[in-house]
Amino acid sequence: MELKDLFWFIGTFVIVYLIYFFLQVFKKKELNKNKVPVELVYLMKKYNLDMSSIKYQNIMQAIALVSAFDIAFAATFVMQFIKNIYLAVFVGAAVLIPLILITFNFIGVYYTKKGKIKNGNKKN
Repeated sequence: MELKDLFWFIGTFVIVYLIYFFLQVFKKKELNKNKVPVELVYLMKKYNLDMSSIKYQNIMQAIALVSAFDIAFAATFVMQFIKNIYLAVFVGAAVLIPLILITFNFIGVYYTKKGKIKNGNKKN
C-alpha cells in the first residue's frame, strides 16, 4: 500500500462522511416516521431496535461513520487493483455489499448488547 492510497482512503472517507453528516445527521434532530433512511430501517427490522430509547443523532452518527468507512475501503481496494472502470464498478459493488452487511452488524450488535431492543433484553 502506498501513501497515495492512504490519502485516497482518507479523502474518500472525509467526503462521504461529510455528505452523510449534512444530509442525514445534521439536518434532522429526531426520527420522522415518514422519512426514515433505509440504513436505519434495515437496523430496526433486523435487530428489533427500540428507537424510543436510542437518540436519533447517535445512531445516525454511527451509520455515517460506518458507511463512510465502507465506501472508502471499497473504493481504495478497487482503485488499487483494478484499472478497467467497468470491472472496477462490478468488483466494487461485489465488495461493498458484504462489507455493508458485516459492518452494520457491528452497529446492531452494539445496540442489542446495550439493551436498546424492543421487549427489554430479549434477543429475537
